[in-house]
Amino acid sequence: MKKTTKKQSSKKAKVRNKKRQTKNIALRITADFLRYNLICLVVIVLGYIILYQYALNSSDAFREKISYQLIAVFGETLGGFFYSNSVFLVLALFAAVFLFNCLAYSILTLSLFNKTYSSLTTFLDSDAEFISFPKSYSDVEIKLRDIKLGILSERQLAAESENRKNDLVMYLAHDLKTPLTSVIGYLTLLQECPELPIEQRAKFTDIALNKAYRLEQLITEFFEITRFNINKVTLEKNRIDLGMMLQQITEEFYPMLSDKGLTVEIDLIERILMFADADKIARVFDNLLKNAVNYSYENTVIRIGARIRGSKVIIKFRNRCDEIPEEKLKRLFDKFYRIDASRGSETGGSGLGLAIAKQIIELHGGTISAKSTTDYTDFTVILPFISAEDIPDEQMDF
Repeated sequence: MKKTTKKQSSKKAKVRNKKRQTKNIALRITADFLRYNLICLVVIVLGYIILYQYALNSSDAFREKISYQLIAVFGETLGGFFYSNSVFLVLALFAAVFLFNCLAYSILTLSLFNKTYSSLTTFLDSDAEFISFPKSYSDVEIKLRDIKLGILSERQLAAESENRKNDLVMYLAHDLKTPLTSVIGYLTLLQECPELPIEQRAKFTDIALNKAYRLEQLITEFFEITRFNINKVTLEKNRIDLGMMLQQITEEFYPMLSDKGLTVEIDLIERILMFADADKIARVFDNLLKNAVNYSYENTVIRIGARIRGSKVIIKFRNRCDEIPEEKLKRLFDKFYRIDASRGSETGGSGLGLAIAKQIIELHGGTISAKSTTDYTDFTVILPFISAEDIPDEQMDF
């Protein structure tokens, strides 16, 4: 209910901001229009005063000339009236100027609208020249520029992501053939040669099984690519014993750790009970530990620690590996990005693990970051800490 209220208030705030921006633009244009007309009024009044004073000090011939000009322009009746009531002449002149300004501003606005409409076909063309607006319409120009740059930036990011995904799918599709060919080949040998020694049959069976596992892993990565794009992750929160979860995940990695002579040290100075989505958080830790195993130096220690700091719980994964350059460090959590592009599918993943981990952590209201030095690489997860012991049982039901 609270989330719905927050979303509604956020939408209302955005609507208010849009209305305020529109109002500010309208007020600025109106203010400029009134300011210009005020200047015109001052000029007309000053001109009238100067002309009136000059006429007082001039000869009758000059005043008759003015009367003649007014009659010639406005006719005998109206010209005589303006000559006798010069204040009304000032008002008439100002009214004419005001109407002219109204027409000019209307034409200007319509011409800018027409230019904007005409340029919509090339608006998103990166090479297209942008429309320039008068000062009064500068906010409109800035907003259109921001929209264009934002869309072009998103388009570029989407194109890069799509290219990386297409490359990855191509590599995975190519790599599917290798384990599949091996599985078929060894199973064919087992079928065609029933007289093979038991040791030989066991060896071929073991190879075929390992290749089948690899094939399953590649197919799983295909599903991950699809699910990452079409599904929105939803959370089902429950009680979590953080230390027990980390210990369980570490035990599952024992074969991979043994192959590289790695050990894992878990550092928790207290029992931490949390309220979060256990499956999703476990997936984050699984991805982080898998990443640490893949890139750690052989015969080194991977350290996992957790501490409660105020309203946050901080979980850190540290491993010894080559330093990650700053430009690569910034892209670690991008979809389909792999630190070492030269790694084959036999050793590298799909490049989705860290991107999915970031999505899950942010859904929990937390953050995930990476830091790399010449000595170690840290992945730090910060989550809002809600102790499972403080949550009533009735709130645990879904």
